[in-house]
Amino acid sequence: MRFQNIIEQVYFRPWYITPTGHAAIHAVLRSRLGIFIAEDEPEASGGPRAGLFDDMFVQRKPLSIDRDGIATIQVLGPLGQGLSKMEKTCGCTDFADIQADFREAVDKGARGILLDINSPGGTVSGTPETADVIAGKPIPVVAYAGELMASAAYYLGAGADAIVASKSSLVGSIGVYIPWVDRSRMYEDMGLKPDPIVNTGGDLKALGFGGRLTDAQREHLQDAVDKDFGAFREHVRAFRAVPDTAMRGQVLKGNDAHEAALIDEIGDMTTARTRLKALMKQKF
Repeated sequence: MRFQNIIEQVYFRPWYITPTGHAAIHAVLRSRLGIFIAEDEPEASGGPRAGLFDDMFVQRKPLSIDRDGIATIQVLGPLGQGLSKMEKTCGCTDFADIQADFREAVDKGARGILLDINSPGGTVSGTPETADVIAGKPIPVVAYAGELMASAAYYLGAGADAIVASKSSLVGSIGVYIPWVDRSRMYEDMGLKPDPIVNTGGDLKALGFGGRLTDAQREHLQDAVDKDFGAFREHVRAFRAVPDTAMRGQVLKGNDAHEAALIDEIGDMTTARTRLKALMKQKF
């Protein structure tokens, strides 16, 4: 059932993610569909060995707090909710882990939080809740976009006190989409004609079965996507003066992102730390 859940998430749920980020997830999924991994089996019985993928993927670093009281929380790769160990090992980040790290940093007496972000975004599910945790910050927070801070990742970073990005960083992709694929031609080529039977009045029950959407079904999905986008836009506007022209789903690089108020400063990780230290000095 695990793969069924993954397939549903990847192809039939709304995402706050860049198209290239979603394409990468699609490619990984296709490469793994023929391989069953029993995560609960011990190593001796043929289950996965610890560190099986360690050399294949960059993995998220654990929470760290330095001598200056700065807690670094990494937001890496595709973001999701309830991710498996395999997905995390492959470089994804679970929203629950970000929230847990954030709360742990505060509980351990951190004086500031640096969000080290390199992510194309992720699922809509889990994004608003995690963004609310960050936005409700009791201590200063600075987000740093080293390479990519897009869609759900930008949703999270928007609530920080400041956002720093490098000149070559890609930032933004404020938008949402469902990567729907019309598979009706494929069924026709196979000589099949999907014909679901649903209860009277349940015209949305078999939504997309067979790959083709009715007008009512498309309108329903469009309404859902627009509502998710509205929540994204409102969250960004609560913290930043980003114009509508920068909320068309595109990513902007460095200086253009700064001009569009998506970020506050061009710089590197040291720049982000310096800005955070200044905010910490004001706070404490």
